[in-house]
Amino acid sequence: MKPKQVLILLLLVLFSLAMAQTDPVVATVGKSSITKSQFDLQFRLFIRDALQQRGQAYSPEAEEAFAQFKPQYLERMARDQAIILAAESAGFAAKEAAIDEAIEEVKSQFENEEQLNQALEEAGIPGLEAYRKLVYEALTYNAYLENLIKRLQTSEAALRMLYLVSKPQFAVPVRYCSAHILVNTAQEANQVIARLGKGEKFADLAQELSQDPGSKNEGGDLGCEPKGTFVAPFELALAALKPGESSKAPVKTEFGFHVILLSKVEAAGFQPFDQVKGGLDQAVKNTALQKVLDNIVSRTPTQLFPENLQSR
Repeated sequence: MKPKQVLILLLLVLFSLAMAQTDPVVATVGKSSITKSQFDLQFRLFIRDALQQRGQAYSPEAEEAFAQFKPQYLERMARDQAIILAAESAGFAAKEAAIDEAIEEVKSQFENEEQLNQALEEAGIPGLEAYRKLVYEALTYNAYLENLIKRLQTSEAALRMLYLVSKPQFAVPVRYCSAHILVNTAQEANQVIARLGKGEKFADLAQELSQDPGSKNEGGDLGCEPKGTFVAPFELALAALKPGESSKAPVKTEFGFHVILLSKVEAAGFQPFDQVKGGLDQAVKNTALQKVLDNIVSRTPTQLFPENLQSR
């Protein structure tokens, strides 16, 4: 080998070593790798989203508080990558046209590219190429999941059987359907009671006189609720009434003085099958989907290197 070739080879080796040191691999998933820079990007996006939900601004100090969750997040990234690889193998890799369309839709919300780049920077995304990769992964992942969900089928017979064995969780307690008129003084409450005694309608008086903005426009209606929903003095008075009867004396609570109407009492029972069928179907499909994804992940060779997550 000529000296010049040896020099070039040596430079390539040194360059590869330098790159490995500056951006180490933190996980291998199948034939792909996750580097520290890729992890840092997604972990920061996760932190920003979590802080935003709490109404807090991003800061390096806030990020440091999340450092303990890095190993768990690495596991999640590796899991997602295994699913993306499965999606690609199954033919669900996002097409360039779909990625372009998604990016153009985002671009249309900004006056120029400078504003877009500024928004990406504020979101913690270093540039359009990084954003493009995130869009590709999201489209690929979601398309695959949608396909899996479509393929999951449940039978009504199986759902009915699940309903029967799970019936206790669909129990509904006794519920009291009531309405009230809230006023500021006992004297005002007595005046309401007197007007009710003369035949005026409860709903009309509630709309005219009640100080409760949440129920006033609904004629004082409070819906049908189980015991334990309202404050104690209100509930004691409500429990003493018969269906169709209203209180004959003002009921004092921390909110003021109430005149209460018990419209009806709904007996304890169970939610009917047709009412919970959709939720059962979704729960079964979610469980089945989780098992499918777990199987995909377990069959994908994965190695994690959490020690490489530390800043260098």
